[in-house]
Amino acid sequence: MIWLGFAGWRRVEPRLAAPRRRSVGGRAFRHLILPAILLAWATGAAQDRDYGVLGSPEAPLEMTVFSDFECPACRNFALAAQPAIAAEFVATGRLRIRYVYFPLAAIHPNAVAAAKAAHCAGRAGRFWEYHDYLFVRQPEWAGESISNDLWIRYADNLGIETEPFAACLAADATHAAVESDLRAALRAGATGTPTIVIGGESLSGLTSYAALRRRIVEALNRIAPPDPEGP
Repeated sequence: MIWLGFAGWRRVEPRLAAPRRRSVGGRAFRHLILPAILLAWATGAAQDRDYGVLGSPEAPLEMTVFSDFECPACRNFALAAQPAIAAEFVATGRLRIRYVYFPLAAIHPNAVAAAKAAHCAGRAGRFWEYHDYLFVRQPEWAGESISNDLWIRYADNLGIETEPFAACLAADATHAAVESDLRAALRAGATGTPTIVIGGESLSGLTSYAALRRRIVEALNRIAPPDPEGP
């Protein structure tokens, strides 16, 4: 692991079964089955908050996304595959998507600050709008020397009240919330970004819509197999 730049925490080695590598379309990816009890424990931090979940709580399947706002691959997933998945599966009540902060601070210097800004937008009821805005604007701020003024300006652009947003950015509780998600990601065995978990199956490096769609359909069919006599 190389993600040791987040202040205030030490390396955590999750004890999981060794991952297998499979190939989809010629591309290798990590494949790991997470015990349900471990996944529930690992994502507990994210489940405690009242934002960051897209879709109905009654949806039969959950897709957890461990992501970093400064990660180019996360940007590609968030702006291409995720909207298509949401349109097909979330809008129809079959899937919900849960976002978990996984900032790789050792290689992405603004990832923690961006996650804190998204947290504050979430507290204002605007998480997904800010999520999309951060990824759209990623080339503007990734790797740059910036201050909280940028995140506040983004909030203002989205119509979020800036005074409480700025106070939230400075709060110790905000830092703790992001750190809690980071620890949850490590406990779940995430080894890169984005890591996507569908029905207890952890996939790292598999982010195309077509490949993820197959995994979602397979997971849904395990929950409720299609009627062989249906149309």
